[in-house]
Amino acid sequence: MKIGIVDTMFSRVNMGEMALDEIKKNYPDVEIIRRTVPGVKDLPVECKRLLDAGCESCMALGMVGGAPVDQVCAHEASIGIQQVKLMTNKHVIEAFVHENEAWSEKEFFEICDNRVRKHAHNAVLIVTNPEELTKNAGKGMRQGKEDEGEVSTGKQKIRIALVVAEFNGDITEQMEESAKDAIKEADAELSDIVHVAGVFEIPLAVKKLLMDKRNNAVVSLGAVIKGETAHDELIAKTVAKKLSDLSLEFNKPATLGIIGHDVDYEGAEDRAEGYATRAVEAAVGLVKVLRA
Repeated sequence: MKIGIVDTMFSRVNMGEMALDEIKKNYPDVEIIRRTVPGVKDLPVECKRLLDAGCESCMALGMVGGAPVDQVCAHEASIGIQQVKLMTNKHVIEAFVHENEAWSEKEFFEICDNRVRKHAHNAVLIVTNPEELTKNAGKGMRQGKEDEGEVSTGKQKIRIALVVAEFNGDITEQMEESAKDAIKEADAELSDIVHVAGVFEIPLAVKKLLMDKRNNAVVSLGAVIKGETAHDELIAKTVAKKLSDLSLEFNKPATLGIIGHDVDYEGAEDRAEGYATRAVEAAVGLVKVLRA
């Protein structure tokens, strides 16, 4: 069997080398022809040339930048790859990794390595042993990250993540402990805790946690104390709006356990336990409603 591997110079990770290594280690009898092109939009024609030259399947490996124009280029490349498959009646396994999938360069490298190596097996097996792929049908196999597994129809615990602002820490530490107690009281599970500098930094951390399918809801905890200007009102209203938007975007509760605006330090201390507890109760209650 001959298999083609086409990667790009634009990628910041040597994805082609990963694919070569995985195939050589596991399928030593497979002949590999590798080509490298400038970017993702150049992948389709090179894949077609390899398929026309006798390769029985091909891997198209590309990194997609985070800018809108990069997303457009990736979409166009994918359409081209689909056309190549229909024209040649052969499989092209597309393994694109988007920069905005990862939150660090280490995570990005790990996604590339995982996705390319898993797809290297797919590129070989889809030709030589398609029945092997059928064995994994419906099992939630995923390339790039951990497999998600099969859908569970049994009762599942509600998993709650917390985002806690460290500013006004004496108050937010109390809120964090109250939230933990409320999660236990609700027979839910604390899945993660992320600490950020202040309330304004909360939404981005909430977004990251909502993107994780293991989290059913995220509770935000913080205290915005009134000062001499309207800064507290600006912060509180802006963050509340962003949390509402995130909840709608991800179809998961992102509840507001943030004290303020227009409250002094003593008032915030008095409200700490109640705000945290009610935010957890709201998250758990809404998850139950959405699951019904």
